[in-house]
Amino acid sequence: MSDPSARRPDLDGLRIICILLLHLYHSARMFNVNDPWHVKAPQLLAALNGPMDLLHMVRMPLLMLIAGMATAFALRRRSVGAFAWDRVKRLLLPLVFGMLVIVPPQVWVEWVWKGQYAGSYIAFWPSVLRGVPYPKGSLSWHHLWFVAYLFVFCMLALPLFGWFRSASGARLLGRTEAFLARVANLWWLAVPIMLGRFLLRNHPETHDLVRDPKNLAFYGGLFLAGHLMGLLPSLGERVKALRHWHLGLALATLAGVYLGDKLPVPLRYLTFYTAIWASLCAALGYGHAHITRSTPLLHHAQALAYPFYIFHQSVIVVLCWWMLRFHLPPWTFFGLLTLASFLATWGLCETVARIGWLRPCLGMGPRKPPSHPAETRPDARLGAILSDEAH
Repeated sequence: MSDPSARRPDLDGLRIICILLLHLYHSARMFNVNDPWHVKAPQLLAALNGPMDLLHMVRMPLLMLIAGMATAFALRRRSVGAFAWDRVKRLLLPLVFGMLVIVPPQVWVEWVWKGQYAGSYIAFWPSVLRGVPYPKGSLSWHHLWFVAYLFVFCMLALPLFGWFRSASGARLLGRTEAFLARVANLWWLAVPIMLGRFLLRNHPETHDLVRDPKNLAFYGGLFLAGHLMGLLPSLGERVKALRHWHLGLALATLAGVYLGDKLPVPLRYLTFYTAIWASLCAALGYGHAHITRSTPLLHHAQALAYPFYIFHQSVIVVLCWWMLRFHLPPWTFFGLLTLASFLATWGLCETVARIGWLRPCLGMGPRKPPSHPAETRPDARLGAILSDEAH
């Protein structure tokens, strides 16, 4: 019988890959065509559009699916109440800190670049405290919308998590596992996700939590599907067994995705979200099959993954605005921005990891004394979606 407190190196590895792809994606947004962003390069790169579309299909959905799985592993070793308090510390605190400290430079840079503001950052920052939401004001969570949504999902699901621990909940989970672990029945998890996306297709994606039913249904569905996959161990073996089939299906449906408007609306949505779900299952399956042991490098990388996520977009936006003055060729600009922003973000994470009072603000647990191996106990690791709980 497997140890419920054991690490899941496959989820650590997939989480790190997601965040690296996210960094690449956000580095490219300055250069792609027909995609407004905080700062845009004077010369755009149309060749980035296709690869970015592919990244956009899977990067955040996979991260949310892993988040749901992480909650299941976290609840194996703590009560529902302790879990809720941990989410406050690991999600809500970094979100508030990020909105006050990490995100504002992005807003300032955008306003300066667009000619909407001419003052210094020091003069600009007090406007954040007025609490006027972006874009009318300067208070925003920008890329940290994911943390906000994840926190809300965790809080809303607390009664469900508690019921799963009851006798009736355990019986239902047993029957559900027996059904979903047969043939390709795990695809039933995708049905409400696809249906919700189709029915809400005319709603805009705002990422403001309040007026965003399309994303709430989509990512909430992925969160719950991931939680079930984390609760039901045989589903992990099932996605592993079906990994080649899922990869083939994902590749086959990509052709339909690129037909776009040529398909009828229902078929277009079915094809698109079939490609997404097949890609997610393939990623989980290959990760489960091939990332089977932790290494010091993997352990260190997962410990920095959450702060890397929090920092990365602000670093990219500030750096790309600063680099505009050098008038670099677009491909050189893109390559240097990606590398420089990665190194700068990594450096910030390494620095924060060594400052005890800053660690909680970036979602990190307390620093362990030097006499003990750093972060070896599950309850000392990062608690949020991006770096902890893959047990």
